[in-house]
Amino acid sequence: MIQRIQSIFLFLSLCFLVPLFFAPVAELVYETGEIFAFNLKGFYLTEAEATTMISNQYSIMAFGILICIIHLIIIFLYRHRVLQLRFCIYNILLLTGLMFVVLLVLYNVPNIRSVSFSMPAVFPVISIILHYLAFRGIRKDELMVQALSRLR
Repeated sequence: MIQRIQSIFLFLSLCFLVPLFFAPVAELVYETGEIFAFNLKGFYLTEAEATTMISNQYSIMAFGILICIIHLIIIFLYRHRVLQLRFCIYNILLLTGLMFVVLLVLYNVPNIRSVSFSMPAVFPVISIILHYLAFRGIRKDELMVQALSRLR
């Protein structure tokens, strides 16, 4: 059933991941004084009048899209709780990997004076916590169904 609390946790988790594609996750200040913004789509030069894309990060964007698609699959697998549990664990691992890849990309850019993270940088951590809460709810439902089938 889609109205279960774990489905709400998974939907909220998905809602926290979508802004990562549009909002700046971090700002990088180069030694020349230029300020670049980074989101899952790539690096942008932030100027007063407009933003210009400097570099595409298609691999990170594809990684984020894969995570969002798995979120939707998990939400609609409510009849297959064991498979839902497995996908939850895989998605937690993928979210952790996404965080490390983003950090790796940000700190391997040459000639950077400083990196400052913005609020959307914490969204993957919140999403992992919501995923864990959904995992606990799904596991509790599965244990309850197994206990009821044992009584029959």
